[in-house]
Amino acid sequence: EVKGLSEKIVKADTAIWSMNFEIKSNNIDTLYSDIEKNITTIKTFLKEKGFEDSEINVAPVNIYQDTYKDALYRYNSNNQLSVYTKKVDLAKAASNETLMLVKKGVVLNQNSISFEFSDLNSIKPEMLAEAIKNARETAGQFADNSGSSVGSIARGNQGVFDITEKDPGSPEYKKIRVVSTLRFLLK
Repeated sequence: EVKGLSEKIVKADTAIWSMNFEIKSNNIDTLYSDIEKNITTIKTFLKEKGFEDSEINVAPVNIYQDTYKDALYRYNSNNQLSVYTKKVDLAKAASNETLMLVKKGVVLNQNSISFEFSDLNSIKPEMLAEAIKNARETAGQFADNSGSSVGSIARGNQGVFDITEKDPGSPEYKKIRVVSTLRFLLK
């Protein structure tokens, strides 16, 4: 029984960019207009960067009413927008330019982007073939050392495909790894 490894670096095919902002006010009408203004400003920024309306999502507004008598603000809102896109390079570049939003009066309290690789099936056969080849080579070393030869596979376990970031500086690149376990018959 031997293990075979296959590793591959791939570029993500999907970007999920999340942005949050808070608005606080003592007047509900001012709160509403400030939320609308920020959402419009962010959407305009995203469209100018090349994103489509269908890629931009606005979550329902979450408003907390503070009834404590000494509260600084009576109404506190937490607002979220996201971009779900296949334009990975555009998302990475645009996410680094959000300082422009501050100049337009929008302060993001959370601005993060995650990258995903969703087409595992396209590289799975190639990676499994490499893992099996590597396992067969290892089995061949066992066989040579024992004066035997490698026969057919008696049992195999594909293993789990693990997808991680290649490194912190380039999260749009993913390292995909699989370790397959194979049992070969020796002759």
